[in-house]
Amino acid sequence: PGAPVAPPPVVVDFEDERIPDACRPLIAQIRFLISDIEERAAAQPVFCPMVMELGQMRDQHLPKMLISYFEIPPQHRAEIFRRTGKSASFLLTESLQKMADRLDAMSRSLAQDNIDAFTSNLRFIEGRYGEEFNPA
Repeated sequence: PGAPVAPPPVVVDFEDERIPDACRPLIAQIRFLISDIEERAAAQPVFCPMVMELGQMRDQHLPKMLISYFEIPPQHRAEIFRRTGKSASFLLTESLQKMADRLDAMSRSLAQDNIDAFTSNLRFIEGRYGEEFNPA
């Protein structure tokens, strides 16, 4: 048996008018972060599992979340509120925020080596050329 085959991407229109206005900036942020992290992670093979998760988020999780929201007839969205105490649009926003938070954490993780190297270089420069430096 070969490597598992990813399911085909779920297609959704990110400009769909049914997307609540409050969700649009989050969707844009999620899409940007996925693209940015994929590009940065491609140069570092150790992050292969991260790239797989990003692909799932981009091709499956984000579009399926939106489609499941779209498929609730507007006249029945109140049922979500009765069950959860929160509106469907609020829950959608909350879920998108969780995705964005996960992407922020992935981005920080990917950047950690660069942050550590920069911090190390700062200490070196300060030690070498800082106020305490006395060439005499």
